[in-house]
Amino acid sequence: MAGIDEAIPRVNFETMQRYHGRKVILCCQISQIDNGTVRVTTSDKGEVTIVGGSSPYEGRFAEVMGTVVGPTNIQELEHTNLSDNFSLDMYNELVKLAHKDAYIGMFST
Repeated sequence: MAGIDEAIPRVNFETMQRYHGRKVILCCQISQIDNGTVRVTTSDKGEVTIVGGSSPYEGRFAEVMGTVVGPTNIQELEHTNLSDNFSLDMYNELVKLAHKDAYIGMFST
């Protein structure tokens, strides 16, 4: 029987620093798109650069799955465009809960 794949944690700027070299999910607000890089603001007001995406970003918010390749960089594997009424504040509360010892792994994909 094949093993279960490792869970992919949901992160904000603060928590993504713990996952260098690993896949994460980051919900964010699009700040700027320029020559294949996307600059975003995280739910805890950090600034991150997303590189390597192949499909266009549409709207103000996105959920990005990718690999953390630096303190402020994620190599995109895929992304989903989110509704313009997405709440980054609520997402940030989810991330903070998900990283408390009592809830580790409960909110991962």
